[in-house]
Amino acid sequence: MADRELDDIISKIEKEKKPFLKKSALDTSSQPSEIVSRVDEVGKIVRYLLDYKQEQVVPLLSIYGRSGTGKSTLVRHVCNYIPEIKLCFVNLRKAKTVFGGVNLILNELDQPSLASAQGMNNGMQRIQETVLSTMGLERKKLFVLALDEFDVIFNDRRGNPSDFVYKLVQMQAELKENGCLVIIVTISNDVLSDYDLDDRIRSRIGNSEIFFKPYSDKEMLEILRQRAEEAFGKKIDDKVLEQCARVSFLEHGDARRAVDLLRVSAEIAAKGEKDISIEHIKAASRQIQKDRVDEVVSSLSHHSKIICMVLAAKTYVLEKEWHSTKSTYDKYAKYLDSEPVSYRRCSELLKDLENTGLVVSKTGSKGQKGYSSEFQLVMDPGIVGEIIDKEWWEKVVVNPKKKLDELKSMGVTRNNPYYGVYQ
Repeated sequence: MADRELDDIISKIEKEKKPFLKKSALDTSSQPSEIVSRVDEVGKIVRYLLDYKQEQVVPLLSIYGRSGTGKSTLVRHVCNYIPEIKLCFVNLRKAKTVFGGVNLILNELDQPSLASAQGMNNGMQRIQETVLSTMGLERKKLFVLALDEFDVIFNDRRGNPSDFVYKLVQMQAELKENGCLVIIVTISNDVLSDYDLDDRIRSRIGNSEIFFKPYSDKEMLEILRQRAEEAFGKKIDDKVLEQCARVSFLEHGDARRAVDLLRVSAEIAAKGEKDISIEHIKAASRQIQKDRVDEVVSSLSHHSKIICMVLAAKTYVLEKEWHSTKSTYDKYAKYLDSEPVSYRRCSELLKDLENTGLVVSKTGSKGQKGYSSEFQLVMDPGIVGEIIDKEWWEKVVVNPKKKLDELKSMGVTRNNPYYGVYQ
């Protein structure tokens, strides 16, 4: 490559970066310089934490709510702001197993991981000793063990998540006896009491809970204004920010993804050396969905991909959002060119898809038939279909759908005697 070509590349990329004054303001993994709204939630967290001044704190505080509602951000912000508090913040999604969670806590406390043969009890003892030592050295008044995405460990079928919670609470009690106040904060999508816990734990943790409601579109707009001002150093057209907030509010209500949408929109606009427009918001929304689906799909098993494809096809063709486990399984078994997994396993795979963020579920009563789950694909079905198998998607889903739409436009309905022939 000639030097002139390299200079051209550098010059082009520098132009693309020029609109950003401080791009890190749009980095969702970093703490924002200012917390927008959430006054009530901050007050509740502070109230629980400051109980240490009376030498009495609850053993476990469950903070729950949808993704992107500010739970982790606020816990970090409040704990780091109060000088008497020592915070140990761990994201359990990095572990996925109960024992992996123990090692993550140890690593955050600057301790080496343990081999699985050393056992859970050994790990908990090591955590307890390290907390006691750390609090003595740093002369803090309260140790906060914040466990983000706590619900992930309940997917560990080999481990015992309920026993893990019990051991944490037991450790908290033993540390208190040694003059060390500890509060365990679990951060999850659902309240901790909704999970499969032993009665011995339920009686000890009580009902110390804080719910984070989703951001309203106005609150989301305020967050975007604050981030945009810091990132660009100039005023961004309010109509653009309003569109960004509206799209995010309607699609997912996730403030982090709203900030991501603004960042990608700005990057697309910068490539064309233009100001951010509503068209850039639309292009960015599709690009983010495509990247996210691509990342998730690459890690799915063959059967999970087929089940995901079935949900996409049913959503696209029927123009219906929610689909039962049974109807999904029936189509999956029909499309598959090999032996299908069992109905029960299909149900488990649907739940696994929910953990990836591609799918959401709801459970409802079917009267005498009991309760059943329904699943909704949260991504554009067209994007999902094209990424998993573009050729199959076009041949089996898109082209037949076009033909059916043509029939409808001609006024040919199912009641027409020639409907089957046309179909």
